[in-house]
Amino acid sequence: MNLVENLEYNTERPHLIIPEYGRHFQKMVDHAVSIADRDERNKVAKAIIDVMGNLQPHLRDVPDFQHKLWDQLFIMSDFNLDVDSPFPITSKEVLRQRPEPLEYPQNHPKYRFYGNNIKRMIDVAVKWNKETCAMDSNTP
Repeated sequence: MNLVENLEYNTERPHLIIPEYGRHFQKMVDHAVSIADRDERNKVAKAIIDVMGNLQPHLRDVPDFQHKLWDQLFIMSDFNLDVDSPFPITSKEVLRQRPEPLEYPQNHPKYRFYGNNIKRMIDVAVKWNKETCAMDSNTP
């Protein structure tokens, strides 16, 4: 009966910031934030980055990938982790910025229910001259 009373449900646990890494990584990051000694905190942060890199070994040694891992570490700590990062720390405001809207092509064909490809095919067919059409019809 004690086992049933001590069960933890995911709805009762704290929210995972990056769920792809799972709850154990989140607990490691939370532990790293709680360490008072800066040198020890740096060691733990580098160990966490190494373990995160081990999840994807084919990308572990790529410099851009290392930057991404450090950014994810700071995101998981809600930017409360104070360590010496080999990369500049991205701010919370920069990550929360909305991207600029994309420019979509604004061509309104006369018969839009046929689509743009049919319009392009008609334009190419109009450019053909009669000689080209006559030669094409004579070939077997």
